Amino acid sequence: MASVLAATICLLVAASVSPSWSMPVVYNVGDVRGWTLPSGNGTETYNHWAKKNHFQLGDVLDFKYASNDSVFLVNHDDYKMCSTETPVSRFKDGNTKFKLDRTGFFYFVSGVPGHCQAGQRMIARVVAHSALAAAPAKPPSAGFGSASSPVVSAPASSSYGSSSGGSTPTSFGPSPLAEPSGASRRALAAGFSVVTYLLASVFAMIALA
Repeated sequence: MASVLAATICLLVAASVSPSWSMPVVYNVGDVRGWTLPSGNGTETYNHWAKKNHFQLGDVLDFKYASNDSVFLVNHDDYKMCSTETPVSRFKDGNTKFKLDRTGFFYFVSGVPGHCQAGQRMIARVVAHSALAAAPAKPPSAGFGSASSPVVSAPASSSYGSSSGGSTPTSFGPSPLAEPSGASRRALAAGFSVVTYLLASVFAMIALA
């Protein structure tokens, strides 16, 4: 009887702990500041912000920006040159949720002329859930190229994008500012999983005694 009870507890632990480590996290890009042109005396660029977070496969980047701004997903070379002439995807709705659907590097820039050169660009490094969190790669060396095309006014609805598709409407709403950051939520979930595992282990040992 005791062995059956212990086995049941172990199954419950496995079911409760595993999802908490791999649950997707929504990151508010730039935190409260959002996705905007960095101020002249700003001490943090978007790449500095990205380095503070550890993005995993399936996480979501939440870009919030003004109606006259935009988010362009570009390749590495266009990122280095701040070129927006041939983006992989473009978003102009003011509230873009981008799913990180593969591992590797994602390159984002603003589509507004001059904004990328002024620092409104970001590299997001994505790792698999089983990968160890290594130090993020250094951003490419700054090299600025051709001017970008004008950006049209944004519609009111939000969009949901990924590297495999363009902008599509979504029912996701803005994340309240009072919510913890993506990294904090993942840490809380991991901590809860550890506590749950320890408690279940104690009960299992008591049952086997």
